[in-house]
Amino acid sequence: MVTSHMSIAQIFECLRRAGCVDLSSQMDSRQDTAMIASGGGFGDIWKGKLHNGTDVAIKAWRTNTLEQCDYKTLKRAARELFLWSRMDHPHIHRLQGVILFRDQYLGMVSEWMDNGNLHEYLRKNPNADRYQFCAHVASGLEYMHTRNTVHGDLKAVNVLVSRDGAARISDFDYSILSEASSGLVFSISSSNARPATMRWAAPELLSEQTETKTTESDVYALGMVSIGALKGVTLALIFSQTMLVNIFLELVYHALTKNVQEIFTGTFPFPERKDVSVILAVLGGAFPARPPQIGDDEKGNMMWHLMSLCWNRGTSARPSSAQVVNALVFHICTM
Repeated sequence: MVTSHMSIAQIFECLRRAGCVDLSSQMDSRQDTAMIASGGGFGDIWKGKLHNGTDVAIKAWRTNTLEQCDYKTLKRAARELFLWSRMDHPHIHRLQGVILFRDQYLGMVSEWMDNGNLHEYLRKNPNADRYQFCAHVASGLEYMHTRNTVHGDLKAVNVLVSRDGAARISDFDYSILSEASSGLVFSISSSNARPATMRWAAPELLSEQTETKTTESDVYALGMVSIGALKGVTLALIFSQTMLVNIFLELVYHALTKNVQEIFTGTFPFPERKDVSVILAVLGGAFPARPPQIGDDEKGNMMWHLMSLCWNRGTSARPSSAQVVNALVFHICTM
C-alpha cells in the first residue's frame, strides 16, 4: 500500500511494481557527472548518460513534493507514470523509465532534447514551419486523449523539439502532481517574464466551476500555444465557406486559440496584461488581441475565426483534439 509516510525508496519500489521500467541496470543512478539543466515546477532537470553513452534527461522530483502527496495522489502518480512510459508516438516525449537518483530522489528518465523547448526554439529559428509545429502538438495531444490521459499544463515551454525538428509534448508530471500541494492551482508570477499557467487556462478553471482538468481544457490551451507559434506568417484559407464547413468551424473554434496563439506570435497569451488582470479578462469573455501578423485578408480572417472558435466558453462547443488535427493536417498544412 502506498502512503504519504513512505520513504523515497519505498515509493520508487511501488512505482516499479506498478510497471514503470527500472533503468538502474542501464545507468549509474549516482550520475556523479550529471549537470543540472533547469528547475521545473516539481523538480530539477539533470543531463545524464546511460551506460552506452546516450544522453538522457533526468527529472528529479523534489522530496517535499512527494511528502505532501496523499495516498490517492501517489497511487494515481504510479498509474499515470506507467501509462506515460507506455506511450509511443512521434510527438510525445516518452518516459523511458525511472531510477532512484542519487539514492534520495525519484528520477524520471527520458531522451535528452538538444533543441530545448518549443518557445525557445522558435525564438532562435524564426523561419521554422510553424504550421507543422501546430500540427505536431495537436497530433500528440490527440494521441494522449485517445489513451484517456489529460495533460493539464500544455504550453510551448512544455513542448520539446527533437534533433530532427519534431515537437514532442512533455512535462506530464504537472498533471500528476499539481494536486500534491494544497492551494497549488495557479500561482501568480511577480512579472511577465515567466507568466503563470493561468494564461493558458480555460475559463471554467479560472472561475472555479471545476478544479478538474479535462480534454476540453487541454484543447483550450492548445489554441493558446498555436497562436504564439504563428506570429509573422501569412495565414492560409483553411476551408471553403459552405454551411457544413461553418458548422465545423464553430466546433473547432475554441481548441486552437491559446497554444496556437503562442506558436504563431512567439509570445505568451495576453502579453500586455499582468497575471491578475488576465483572470478578470478571461472571465469577462475577452480574447487575446488579434496580432498584426495575421493578415487582414480572406485567409487571415478565416484563420482568426477558426482560432476564435477555439475560445468558446462552452466546453461542449470546443472541438476535440482529433478535429483540430484534421483541420491542421488536411487543410492548413497542405496549402
